[in-house]
Amino acid sequence: MKKPNLKDMTLREKIGQTYIMREFTYKYTEDYKEYFKNNPIGCTWTCGETRKDFTLIANDLGKSVEDGYLDDLQKDFNNVVNSLIPYPVIPVMDAATGVAAKMPGHAGLTTAGGLGATRDPELAFEYGRLLGEDLKLTGIRWIWSPVADNAEHFCDLRHLSCDRENNAKLLTALIEGFHAAGVATGSKHFPGADPYEYRDSHFCTSSYAQSYEYWCKTQRKEWEACIAAGTDSIMVGHETFRAVDDTEINGNLLPCTLSKKVLTDLLRNEMGFKGVILTDDVAMKGFSAIFGTRNSYIMALNAGIDMILGPTDLDYIDIVEEAVKNGEIPESRIDDACQRVLDMKEKYGIFDLETYAYPTEEEREAVRQDIHKLCERIAEKGLSMTANNVGLVPVSKEKIRKVKIAYIGYSDEVYENLRFAVDEFKKHGAECDLQRNFYDEDNKTLHEYDLIIYATYIGQFKPAGAPYFFEKECWMLQKIMTHEIDKSVGVSFGSPDIYFNYFTAAKTFVNCYSFNEETIRGFVKGLYGDITFSDYFPYPLNPISRTNDVYFKDVK
Repeated sequence: MKKPNLKDMTLREKIGQTYIMREFTYKYTEDYKEYFKNNPIGCTWTCGETRKDFTLIANDLGKSVEDGYLDDLQKDFNNVVNSLIPYPVIPVMDAATGVAAKMPGHAGLTTAGGLGATRDPELAFEYGRLLGEDLKLTGIRWIWSPVADNAEHFCDLRHLSCDRENNAKLLTALIEGFHAAGVATGSKHFPGADPYEYRDSHFCTSSYAQSYEYWCKTQRKEWEACIAAGTDSIMVGHETFRAVDDTEINGNLLPCTLSKKVLTDLLRNEMGFKGVILTDDVAMKGFSAIFGTRNSYIMALNAGIDMILGPTDLDYIDIVEEAVKNGEIPESRIDDACQRVLDMKEKYGIFDLETYAYPTEEEREAVRQDIHKLCERIAEKGLSMTANNVGLVPVSKEKIRKVKIAYIGYSDEVYENLRFAVDEFKKHGAECDLQRNFYDEDNKTLHEYDLIIYATYIGQFKPAGAPYFFEKECWMLQKIMTHEIDKSVGVSFGSPDIYFNYFTAAKTFVNCYSFNEETIRGFVKGLYGDITFSDYFPYPLNPISRTNDVYFKDVK
């Protein structure tokens, strides 16, 4: 199929190209086949659905949702959708932390923060290339990555680091790596993160509150690097940016996704970005709370948005079609948006794909092994020794015979992956006991162990809305490291802010940034001196002063 000409497309078909549909919402249609025939969507968004979400299509194909890989079910979905619409969708995944975060059966990747700790553009290129290859096995041709936000102190492990120069190099390398794999990129979340904003626009309105001059000296540099590297799309966040657009409607500032001054005047015209501009998820409260979704779709498209991510209204195309017909949206604006989407699809061969193929197990295993090897290289360079005040590390293999690991965190997956630490200790000749949580009575037996590891984790949405420990986990943190302190090691496999918030008195602490197998094994190898922990911190240890001084001695 050739890329269509706008003049040969109906208005609904052009509007459909602006529609990024969450895959699982198809099951809420009365007749999904009829729905897609009447709603020619432009993109399917893989959210990591469960197998049961594909029951309708699997039944129609005579397949069982229990068989095979989850991503094969999603290929079935895209093949069926493409058979019902005139122009093929471009499948996309929000896989900034790897495919394994969405789908079982794929190799776990180091986080962007773990990659940023290496400061190595070569590793970043390979990261992008291999993640791109893994995505293509699932049928995905577009990724919303890399994350170009730089909060300058508050940590989100989807961010590479707080170092602008480091970020610019790694963002460039990541984009080049994705392109080498033949995958379109989606840098996010423009205009970036405010250094003092901790609110989450999933749940409320948030702001970039600094001056335009400050933004130009800081966040803008990362966006310019992404644009120069040829990023195919830019996702815009729902925060407000008063320094660029101070328009108020009923006392509310416009979020950037609704601001023509931000989207068209700044990003498109001043910065010269020519690719696709899309919203962040429009189910987020930062988008929908003030004006409602229906009004906001119209406002976003008029402001310069080309694609709406995840409309919560299944009649999205009807809403926009009516707005065009009654003059609320010029058809030329729809044409402009549609053309950009079609151009991106053509660049990545979407019109050449008849169906999405199913890879062999050998092809899957080859990519898995390449990712494992890459993550080993990252672990060798990207784990930070935060405190080694009594010289415990490297530990003596001869003296360490019995180890306890106590896990405090909200992720079951992290706890399950700590089995790799148990295995690695065994390889070094040590017996290792792993437990979840820590209580008063545990202190009574610590003298029986030669080494005690307090493993912690907080990450995005684990738990949702909270970058801190709370309730029973806080009381556990009060009890740890009160006995056998000199042979105790604290470690974070998630947020490095755990050190500042809970462990500044720890004599030994390591920031690992990720919880994939290679990182957890690398942590144990580092304890024994098999690899060297780094003295570089991609995020400042003190998120308040934005320095590595946790005691504020330089504050006037």
